[in-house]
Amino acid sequence: PIMMGTLLVFMPVALPFFIIAITSIVASGLVMYSSTRHGREHIGGTVFIPFADSLLLSSKAGQRLIYQTGPRPTPVSLVRHILPTDPNSLWVSLAIDFVGSSSYLLPVVGELFDVIWAPIQFILVMAMYDSVHSNLKYVSLVEELMPFTDIVPTATIGWIMEHYGVHS
Repeated sequence: PIMMGTLLVFMPVALPFFIIAITSIVASGLVMYSSTRHGREHIGGTVFIPFADSLLLSSKAGQRLIYQTGPRPTPVSLVRHILPTDPNSLWVSLAIDFVGSSSYLLPVVGELFDVIWAPIQFILVMAMYDSVHSNLKYVSLVEELMPFTDIVPTATIGWIMEHYGVHS
């Protein structure tokens, strides 16, 4: 009875983190596997054909990721190719800020999520707005890593700077 009561109390809190942990482990395993020769051959040949045809194989960065045609692409070059351009960039910016601010839903453990999300947001903001304001990516990283600053919509600020002429 005590074990079941404890499970019922902590399951709603622990379940999202369990799902995030499993997803992260699977995603990192796929990335590690795709960086090997066998993995690239397998991905290029059978597994992700619709995804690879539409997004990865149509760019030099995607081809370098899947096939051995040069040095590995940077995460920023891959993200630049995958992310939409105007007018959908506002929706992507709002989604980035929403995910960053969602750590407020879990008060204590949400800051751990920020540590995981900060480098991802850094890469996304760098890919989208580095040409507009080169320091915005650093503001985004610090904003996610510092406690209780998630309310600042850094990516949306980058969109405003891009569309209303504030360039560095």
